[in-house]
Amino acid sequence: MDVSAVITRLAAQLSGFVVVAGAADLDAAIELAPATPAAYVLPLAETADAPALISVHEQRVVQAFGVVLVVSNLRDATGAAAAAELATRRQAVRAALVGWVPDAATGLPVGFTGGRLLQFRDGRLWWADDFELTTYYRTP
Repeated sequence: MDVSAVITRLAAQLSGFVVVAGAADLDAAIELAPATPAAYVLPLAETADAPALISVHEQRVVQAFGVVLVVSNLRDATGAAAAAELATRRQAVRAALVGWVPDAATGLPVGFTGGRLLQFRDGRLWWADDFELTTYYRTP
């Protein structure tokens, strides 16, 4: 799955993020102390249904992707301030993505499927929200 359209969408729609990048930047960000707030987009999974017709090839393809958010408040060791900021940042990401249709000719709107805490370390809270996009692959 190519997540470049998602990155472009988030970069255009979000304000106040220092970093909006792809998965290639995530490993480095975890090892280093990233500038915050940050959002990293990465592909998670892709599944496809069997073709419905014999003479025409059309398949439903479900693409899952994640947006990893990193927020921090180094003055608050408990993470309460970072958690409050996280709620605001998550809402902004969902507002930018849920209902958005990257390609109306081949797909449906993006949907939110869930989220989870990845880690809280060194004053940085790492959270992943998962999204799903259903598209249709058709042979010409």
